[in-house]
Amino acid sequence: MASSTGRHRVDVIVVGGGMVGAATAVALAQEDLEVALIEREPPTPLGGDDPFDLRVSALAPASIALLDRLGAWPSIRAERAALYRRMRVFDAAGPGDLTFDAAEVGRPYLGYIVENRRVQLALWEQLREFDNVDCFTGSQPQRLEAGERDVTLTLADGRELRADLVIGADGQRSWVRETAGIGAASHDYSVAAQILSVETAYPQQDITWQRFTPEGPQAFLPLAGNRGSLVWYDAPERVRARHALPPEVLGEAAMAAFPDELGEITRVAGQAWFPIRRMHAHRYWADRVLLVGDAAHSIHPLAGQGANLGFADVEALAEIVREMADRGLGDTRLARAYERRRRADNQLVQSLMDGFDWGYRRVDPLTVAARTAATQLVAGVPPLRRWMTRMAGGSRLGS
Repeated sequence: MASSTGRHRVDVIVVGGGMVGAATAVALAQEDLEVALIEREPPTPLGGDDPFDLRVSALAPASIALLDRLGAWPSIRAERAALYRRMRVFDAAGPGDLTFDAAEVGRPYLGYIVENRRVQLALWEQLREFDNVDCFTGSQPQRLEAGERDVTLTLADGRELRADLVIGADGQRSWVRETAGIGAASHDYSVAAQILSVETAYPQQDITWQRFTPEGPQAFLPLAGNRGSLVWYDAPERVRARHALPPEVLGEAAMAAFPDELGEITRVAGQAWFPIRRMHAHRYWADRVLLVGDAAHSIHPLAGQGANLGFADVEALAEIVREMADRGLGDTRLARAYERRRRADNQLVQSLMDGFDWGYRRVDPLTVAARTAATQLVAGVPPLRRWMTRMAGGSRLGS
């Protein structure tokens, strides 16, 4: 597809080659579209003996089904994916304690914890199987011009691409969203998340748990073997101070702060931190531009649903492209149909996360009593508990 003039004509350009962007490119390539994927830094190989990636995701069954249809799941599952069957949520300020079990709803698992880079690599491997996909790496977009018949995207190295549609999958600080003039509502939670990749005295576990404290949640996500990922939410100044600690001292601090369920940390293999913000684009499209994943919406990560919402965007977009194959990709009716299908679900999950964050950070007796009563209600009513279990496994209203 490349030419000596440096100009390329495709059906769709995907900007951003992370998990959601790469999945978008594969899904649209399966629809026999000519796809260009723009990613400045492609994923580097990840060997079986390499340290675990700090960024991990809890993939729900629907996301796993999509990845399987895209051909990526077998290699993801074969390499350090950790299945979990149970999810426990408990309250540090009260007696509220709930465990959701996949067996109660007839499922073999609630999800898998996987490294983000492992998912990205598997999807890039699938991209190489398509003759109708070109990957443009080592550069970044510089100019975007939407015209009546197509859209032109110019890279910083001078290469020029034309397409019917540009899809922004370039994260929360999306260049595509800003360049297309799409505004967004955002909220800073004044909380940071510290990620610790640890080795523990416990063997492989099949449970993920989260304790809610007034400072923020403390979560354990099982990784393959005797490893786990800790997510420690706290005030940014305390997170920054802990980030400077030696690994041994940091491990001792985590064992002192986390519940006994964590057990002994034998090694802190790596750590990182980032501020927590919520963002929702005012709309998911502009002239010949669509947004997917974090470019359109980002949520509080306390329930680990960010990646799942992004993959749901990919699923919906591929379905709509298939359903509206007689219309051009730049047709605003396609863009409107995509936003109608996804905005309500994304907004619902954002609101639920805000509610959890607000409700569990309050320690006044009335709120604690209300949380306890709600927990006892869910625990004591099997149909409600099963519905919540399906939600914990990634189901949505109406599914």
